[in-house]
Amino acid sequence: MKKYSILHIPFRAFYSKALYRDIALNWKGVCFGYLILMLALCWIPTMFKFHSLVTFMIDNHARQFVDQIPEVRIIDGKASIDEPVPYYIIDPTSHQALIIFDTTGRYTALENAGAFALMTEKEFIVNKSDHETTRFSFRDIDHFTLTRQMINDFLEMLRKYLALALYPFALLGSFIFRLVQSLIYAAIGLVFASFCKTKLSYDSLIRLSVVAITPGLIIATILFTADIHLPFAGLWFFLAAMGYLYFGVRAAREEKPQPDNMMNPHS
Repeated sequence: MKKYSILHIPFRAFYSKALYRDIALNWKGVCFGYLILMLALCWIPTMFKFHSLVTFMIDNHARQFVDQIPEVRIIDGKASIDEPVPYYIIDPTSHQALIIFDTTGRYTALENAGAFALMTEKEFIVNKSDHETTRFSFRDIDHFTLTRQMINDFLEMLRKYLALALYPFALLGSFIFRLVQSLIYAAIGLVFASFCKTKLSYDSLIRLSVVAITPGLIIATILFTADIHLPFAGLWFFLAAMGYLYFGVRAAREEKPQPDNMMNPHS
C-alpha cells in the first residue's frame, strides 16, 4: 500500500530512501501525471520572467522604432506613406538605417540600400541572411492601411498574452523531452538494478527516474529565476539524476530501510 502521495515527492526526492522505496515497490503506473504537474509548476516562474522580459523589450526598445513608423497605405497593390521619401527608420543606438521606405525607385534592392528591410511601391523586402532576401509583394492587396496605433495595439497584445499563449507549447515540449529522458534513464536503471542484484520492473524504474530528475528540475528553475548561471549545468543535472536513480534502486533493494532522519527526530 502506498505510503506517500505526489505531494511528498518534490521535498522528499532530495533525501528520502523510504519515498524511493515506496514509489518503486508500491506505486503503479509510470508517474507521468506527476511529471506534467511538476513541469507545469516549474514553468510558471519561467513564464513570469519571460513576461517581464517582453514588457521590458517593448517599453525600452520597440517603442523607439514604432514612434518612427509612418502611416502606410496600400491601394491596388501600390504603397505610399505620409512622409517625404526616401524615409528612414534609424536605430537609436547605432544610428544606422534599419528600414527604408522608398516609392521613388531610388532603392530597388537591399544590396544598395544598406538597411535590414526596404519597402518599395510594389513590395516589402527583408534581409534574411547575408546572401538571401525575402520579398512580399503588394500585388494582391486592394486596400490596407498600417498606422502606429495598430502596431501599438499589437505590441500591447503581445505584452499581455504572449507568455500565456506560449505556456502550453513550452509545457508540452518539455514534457515530451522529460518523458523520453525518463525512458532512457529507466534503461540505465536496469543496469543499476543488475549491479545491486535486485529485480525491478521497467515501470518501476520509470517511476524512479521521474523522481530522480525532480531535484534537478527544482534547482534548475530556482537558478534560472534568480539569473544564476551554472557552468556545465546539463552535465551536473545528469550526474545528479544518476545519483538519485542509483539511490532509489538501492533503497528498493533494502528490505527494511532506515527511517528518514527528517522524519525521526531520535535517529
